[in-house]
Amino acid sequence: MRWLFTIAALVVTTAAHATNPLVVFPERPERLRAVHYAKLDKKACLAELEARGIDAIPGPPVPTIDAPVRLPAKVLGMRYEFAHPTAHVEKKGPVLDCRLLLALGDLAIIAKDRGFVAIRYNSIHRGRWARSPGQRHAAGVAIDIVSLQKRDGSELVIKRDFHGHGIGSKTCGKDAPKPQEPEAKELRQLVCAVDRAKSFNLLLTPHYNRDHDNHFHFEVRRHIRWFLTQ
Repeated sequence: MRWLFTIAALVVTTAAHATNPLVVFPERPERLRAVHYAKLDKKACLAELEARGIDAIPGPPVPTIDAPVRLPAKVLGMRYEFAHPTAHVEKKGPVLDCRLLLALGDLAIIAKDRGFVAIRYNSIHRGRWARSPGQRHAAGVAIDIVSLQKRDGSELVIKRDFHGHGIGSKTCGKDAPKPQEPEAKELRQLVCAVDRAKSFNLLLTPHYNRDHDNHFHFEVRRHIRWFLTQ
């Protein structure tokens, strides 16, 4: 019966984005980072974190998270900070799935190469049930990024600095509209560099819909073989 449930989940998740013309089905998805991360079992995922020098602090059991770990304050030299310092946040770090932490290691390297020192988020794990296993925030495989801090102390805020071209617009690619504002260019360049790395299956920006007008949603979704950047 478990295999029937898995097939049903695949059908649902594929159908959910079947009408989006920007969905990409790579010919060899198994060679891409996000698909590789998603297929790792718990033991292999933790071993890969250790091999890459990423602190893997075990997290408490969470029914909707397959391989719970804590997000360390720094990942490969990049600070990951909760965007609301006055709000309650666990001192040990939020719980997330091991596979997302691997992808955040890649993001740390990409962002650091572009002069960023901190990535600020307002959501990782939330919700007590998952629509399908291995998906979205309930499974701990997604992060919502609201701003990034540069070495000079300045901050790029998604809500203020993205300067989108309207819902449905492309974010990356030759025919994607090019922003004029320097801050917007930096944010596009970051997203498109992450897109090329293929560490996440989903990269959603304010171009996706109104619910994403103030953040980037980066996700390592399990049980899919397609990618969407918008």
